[in-house]
Amino acid sequence: MSDPQGPAPLARSQTLADQALENLVNQFARPLDFLRELVQNSIDAGSPRVEVWLAWSDPEPGSDAGVLEIHVDDSGEGMDEALIDTQLTRMFSSTKEDDLTKIGKFGIGFTSIFAIQPDAVLLRTGRHGESWELLFHPDRSFDKVRLTEPVVGTRITMFKRMPARDREAFVRECRWVLGHWCEHSNTPVTFWDRTAAPVVEATAEADPFAAFAAEAAPEADAGPERMSGPMRLDAPLQVRHSVDGIDVAVGYADEPRYGFYNGGLTLLSTRNRDALGSHADRLGHLTFKLKSNQLEHTLTRDNVLQDAHWAAAMAALEAGAEALRAALLERLAATPLDDAARLDPLLGWLAAECRASGLHKARKGFGSELSLPTLGSAGSASLDEIEHQEDEVGAVLLAPPSTGLCDALAQEGLHLLPDRPAVRAVLDATWRPPRLRLRARDRQVVRADVLFVQPELVEAEALSPAERVLVERAADWVSRATGGRVALRVGAFGGPEAGASEDLALEGPRDGGLFQRPRETWFRLPAFLRRRCLLVNRHHPAFRAQVVAAAEDPVLAAFALTQAILHVEGIESEDTFRDLLAVATDLMVEGAP
Repeated sequence: MSDPQGPAPLARSQTLADQALENLVNQFARPLDFLRELVQNSIDAGSPRVEVWLAWSDPEPGSDAGVLEIHVDDSGEGMDEALIDTQLTRMFSSTKEDDLTKIGKFGIGFTSIFAIQPDAVLLRTGRHGESWELLFHPDRSFDKVRLTEPVVGTRITMFKRMPARDREAFVRECRWVLGHWCEHSNTPVTFWDRTAAPVVEATAEADPFAAFAAEAAPEADAGPERMSGPMRLDAPLQVRHSVDGIDVAVGYADEPRYGFYNGGLTLLSTRNRDALGSHADRLGHLTFKLKSNQLEHTLTRDNVLQDAHWAAAMAALEAGAEALRAALLERLAATPLDDAARLDPLLGWLAAECRASGLHKARKGFGSELSLPTLGSAGSASLDEIEHQEDEVGAVLLAPPSTGLCDALAQEGLHLLPDRPAVRAVLDATWRPPRLRLRARDRQVVRADVLFVQPELVEAEALSPAERVLVERAADWVSRATGGRVALRVGAFGGPEAGASEDLALEGPRDGGLFQRPRETWFRLPAFLRRRCLLVNRHHPAFRAQVVAAAEDPVLAAFALTQAILHVEGIESEDTFRDLLAVATDLMVEGAP
């Protein structure tokens, strides 16, 4: 029969303690992250280096499971009995609470070793002339024995029984975890895989700096491998910046990553922009590593504590980002504009800077300083020149596939940019609608053949008799209806296969050359002030239909063609169409041929 009053207070307290301990043990996403906690404890203890090494004992006959030993050794200040009793074996008690240079302040580093479910944990430590050995069992109970021989620092050995086939994967993960969390540690951290070699016990008299006598990278089982090193980024363009004990490495990369470090140990390495807080929009396109002894992680260890120290570090990062932008502009100025392989990555980063920090708005003279590659003899044009041309033609022009049209446009002095993603990105990122534009719209970036055509002029003698009569009448009617402002000629462009995809009429020079397709524009001169030549497309279905209709009624066919041309052109006023109707009526009444 159950107790109606529930478990006794002491039992409830013990249950809560067990649950708390279990939560601490299983707090990490990867069980082997406990290595970071032990390394941090060693650094906080003042050790000049931390050695992590693995050994292996083969399975006994009849068993497939051997024993892996995981050693973490340091030469720090160690522990005496008082520290062991009040710090090591009690939860939530730590001398680090008031020391901001020691980030393992929650007293849970050692507890994390039970995440791998070791079969036993052996700890030897010494301080103030005392030396102690503790043996922890799988149920986390422990035996404590005083040693007669001295122990320097703290040496922890975890014994983990596992199948021999799992050994290599476990060793690889140990190495990866150390490399991830200790990559820029100020205190040297080494890793030595000795699972394939006989175990040789280290002695207290061994030279503590022997592992660092040779800087050459060792082979896998030839000796300790240094896991920590200087801050470097996997970024083609990067700068370093240091101020007030804060060290910044910032650069451009295809996939930005954000790293925060205390004493070189990793607090957070992530691609999540949330880690940047209010700086995400301005700095999220950059990859960086930020190192400060004042940074701390949150209690859940999934982010960096965004306090006053974090704000100071982010201010240093902002300064580093400014230096990086200056380096980018210098690199752009020194890069040949015809070297697409080197130029395009720079332009891509420039576009990101313009979107994120408004570089094109904030930097005086940016539009005149920035040069973009163009086709033609000039080879380049400033952003200001491109934007001035944009105002004139209604769009930024990209080079068309036709070499002949490119040459013709270049002879007219038009800037044609290569159609590459990096160029488009810069044009998109630097778009600033004119102040007087009443209706804002996105920048129009088009291939030049969308706006311009270089047709073949068709002389009258090359037309069929029906075409010649139709064009002559339509030209006369257009001239009469517009007061002589508009002339009509015939050209061939697009070909019969293009059909309705081509325009019926284009505007251009009377003697041929470049003709511009109709386009939307926010301002045009009134029709009565514009003199122009319209080129009728010989291949357009509407023209071909009226050629056929002219066999039955040439006057009606000419009227229909003239009306269609002026309608497609879309510039003439209603008065022009009334004048056209009056001219047609007079001619029909007079019985004009």
